[in-house]
Amino acid sequence: MTSIETAVETNHDQDLYAAIDLGSNSFHMIIAREVHGQMQVIDKHKEMVRLRAGLDITGKLSKDAFTQGIACLERFGQLINNIPRKNVRAVGTNTLRNAKNSRLFLTQARKALGHSIQIIAGQEEARLIYLGVAHGLPNSDERRLVMDIGGGSTEYIIGKQFTHDHLTSTEMGCVSVTQKFFPNDTVSAINMNRAIASCRSVLRPHQAKLKKLGWDTAIGASGTIKSISQILEANQWDEGGITLKGLNKLKEALIEHGAAGDVELEGLKDERRPVLSGGLAALIATFEELKITVMQVSSNALREGLVFDTLGRLFAEDVREVSVNSMQKWMLVDTNQADHVAHTALSLYKQAHNSWQLRSPDYNFKKLLIWAAKLHECGIAISYKRYRHHSAYLISQAEMAGFDQQEKQMLSAMMLNHRGKFVNEAFDEIDVSRKKLKRLTVLLRLAVRIHRGRDFENLEPLLFIENENELHLEFEDNWLSQHPLSQMDLEIEAKRLEGAGFTLSFK
Repeated sequence: MTSIETAVETNHDQDLYAAIDLGSNSFHMIIAREVHGQMQVIDKHKEMVRLRAGLDITGKLSKDAFTQGIACLERFGQLINNIPRKNVRAVGTNTLRNAKNSRLFLTQARKALGHSIQIIAGQEEARLIYLGVAHGLPNSDERRLVMDIGGGSTEYIIGKQFTHDHLTSTEMGCVSVTQKFFPNDTVSAINMNRAIASCRSVLRPHQAKLKKLGWDTAIGASGTIKSISQILEANQWDEGGITLKGLNKLKEALIEHGAAGDVELEGLKDERRPVLSGGLAALIATFEELKITVMQVSSNALREGLVFDTLGRLFAEDVREVSVNSMQKWMLVDTNQADHVAHTALSLYKQAHNSWQLRSPDYNFKKLLIWAAKLHECGIAISYKRYRHHSAYLISQAEMAGFDQQEKQMLSAMMLNHRGKFVNEAFDEIDVSRKKLKRLTVLLRLAVRIHRGRDFENLEPLLFIENENELHLEFEDNWLSQHPLSQMDLEIEAKRLEGAGFTLSFK
């Protein structure tokens, strides 16, 4: 290959983006390129891994499910081998949120795929689904109800254009409902009606809010809804979209046959048979509970939303910044103080990141440090006493759009350790380099100490690092003598850092 061909190939790869959705029923991957602000799909790959069906009675992924999932990711890895890391996003949903051995799976999955997998909360899953669906629809002022049936959860979103007004994730999915109500693929009127009633009871707490917001059009996403739509259309049971009348005809056909495994229906693919009954029950329950007349089907879903979210992070607004600002407002954070702590922390980071190798292929440590600085005092809104514990808890438990569970864990560990004695256990459950995260936390601690006087100065002290864990700070002439509280605090901090394996000197 000539140098010109190599350059062309390299530029081609730089324009590619990949999104991987490790769902409870199937693993999906999409590869696309950005063309004038639009996403052009160039490859798709899907495998029915059925991770949820592989959960055993102890809540762990079985050996077979574990092995099948890893093997699938090895095949995915081959397709994205040359795509830049920053252009690849992989997320795990309901089953990986709940499986007791998901951490072990994620460790091996990262090796197989060549990229880390981010576990996202239900509301974040709903946000990304809506983003994907909205980008696949014509521009209009219609208010939309979007529904997505996954293997372990079902999401409901109401929004207009690219903005959502409501996100809901419920604990029901095509796999979980099938396992519970249709064991051994037995479909009867009794267990179908029980399944529908159960799904209605899951949705009922959200029904009033959804109906109060209202919608002009209902849209279904995901493989289950697409599959049911294809069956209705192939059997001429659709009426310009999915209707309750058509769904009931499909229900009657399954009940008459007594099983989904070998029923002869036009448009039914073999890969969908094992979860058809549970998905149908969830969809009928939604039509009945929300009084939906007709539902259209979107070709886009979570994985497309991931691509557009990645483009936003790289070239436009990062929704995580919006989440941080919203949390500051909600918890009445002193933003002047937070901004000055963030300014000094960033200055220290710029001086330390090469010596300490504060880089990660999967996470932006600089942004994590700034966000931690902006949110470290959010727990004061609950109580000043033990506020660092409150801050850590709030960040770990809050629904923050754009953040995955690992990012929230890292921020929470930094919050807990931004002052006081180091709580090393906070870093134990974090998969990224604990050493690097502790070092990042040291920078936050120093910035917080320096600004305890709340004097709103943009300080940029010099930081020298020797032998990795030996730190020396130098301030402008007479600054320490003019700030005796800061000098005392740094003396206390030096003792605190000793317990964490660092030495601190200053002048």
